[in-house]
Amino acid sequence: MFKPGCVFLILIAFRADGYAQQFLSGKVEKRGTTEIIIGANILNIKQGMHNVSDMGGNYKIAVKLGDTVIFSSAGYQPDTTIVAGYMLEENYLVALRPNVVTLKAVEVDESRNYQLDSTQRREDYRFILDKKHPVKLWNEKRSADGPGLSFSPIGYYSKREREKRRLKKRLKQEEEDYYIDSRFPVARVAQLTRLQGDSLRLFMYRYRPTYQFCRSATSQDIFMYINDKVRLFRKGEVKK
Repeated sequence: MFKPGCVFLILIAFRADGYAQQFLSGKVEKRGTTEIIIGANILNIKQGMHNVSDMGGNYKIAVKLGDTVIFSSAGYQPDTTIVAGYMLEENYLVALRPNVVTLKAVEVDESRNYQLDSTQRREDYRFILDKKHPVKLWNEKRSADGPGLSFSPIGYYSKREREKRRLKKRLKQEEEDYYIDSRFPVARVAQLTRLQGDSLRLFMYRYRPTYQFCRSATSQDIFMYINDKVRLFRKGEVKK
């Protein structure tokens, strides 16, 4: 005899299966190659969740159909994806396009390109950069708050708030890397130094300037910096 309790259990199982957690997973690579990208940011804007690709370029993030997911990494153009059913059936490969600055006969306004991209990134990540915790925190006073300090240790040290602070720190570092790339672009360095291939890659890595220097340096300062460093490089000296 079929008991009503069995029907109830079946309905619960069916409902749980219908709401089972779904994940978008796969690998992040450099477009046109099989070169993996380590530490790429994966952001689910609608769900307010994030993750990073591991040492093998692999990623995994919880999603629902229709969610907007952004893949980004310094030195590459961000890729925005709307989650569709077929993406969840097998590993979804993400190929990021290198953010290459092409030099023309006329002077390139690299700072303008950076500002446009930076504004777009700020808009994409607004959901995490501008969002405040519903409970007042020590350094997150709301507009209607009165004088004095208010602090919620439970909220501040919660897993979600800790992850949000880590993500903000990663995004800040990524934004600084983007700015350095705009002032110290591969195409410009290659043109000035006449380096190419492995030599160019080594030079870019060894003599990559700091964010503070790039912020304060003029175009002439950058030119002199590259000129001085390529002399050291050709002499085989180690960066000091």
